[in-house]
Amino acid sequence: MPDECSGTQAHYDRFLADHYTWMAGGFDDNVEKNRRFFTAHAIAPGAFGNAIDLGAGCGFVSIPLAEAGFHVTALDFSQPMLDELRRQDPAHRIETITGDLMDFALWNEKKPGLITCLGDTLTHLSDPEAVSALIRQCYTELEPGGMLVLSCRDYTNEPEGTVTVIPVQRDEERVFLCRLAYGRDHVRVTDILFSHTNGTWGRMADTYRKLKVSPRQIREWLGHAGFHIDSHEDGNGLMTVIAVKA
Repeated sequence: MPDECSGTQAHYDRFLADHYTWMAGGFDDNVEKNRRFFTAHAIAPGAFGNAIDLGAGCGFVSIPLAEAGFHVTALDFSQPMLDELRRQDPAHRIETITGDLMDFALWNEKKPGLITCLGDTLTHLSDPEAVSALIRQCYTELEPGGMLVLSCRDYTNEPEGTVTVIPVQRDEERVFLCRLAYGRDHVRVTDILFSHTNGTWGRMADTYRKLKVSPRQIREWLGHAGFHIDSHEDGNGLMTVIAVKA
């Protein structure tokens, strides 16, 4: 196990991107889950046809939004993840941008009616001030009446010093584990992959950090930015919020 944490982008590019779709449970299942979510919450282009997907990864969110008729801009810092998105979008319906979502100049002035930041993207930010700044920027960019859809894992309920190992995914050739070590402000995440090749099992591991941010903080930042919270769901440690620009 490394002594030092990788940067989040480095972790994805050199370790996680090649296994992410499998680790997350498969492309089709994740896309279908988001189709159902958008349908259940009546999220459709309507008067606002542009959507921005922040932390788009391999397209679990961007693809169903494009299918629904949105003109989607997908932003992610990982080029390998966006390459996978492009392979899943042979009709080239989705504009992709490689870069840091905190570089607001990459995605401003697109007049979106919808911004999504799903998965666990918010916890990849450096500190709470960055999360608050991102929410304010989303408010600035959205058209009046537009929606911001956020999700985030809540790592704040674990006591300091707790270490947890989670079995994430496995098949006959691979086993993926995630080790979480809780600190005061961050969680130290070690992704561990055992793979079976040529009759032997090998082990790879890499460590990075995730930010601890609570659902209460996110709701407060949304309110301070000017959003009205339309929907708030908590389940299995994952918070999902739909907020509307007044």
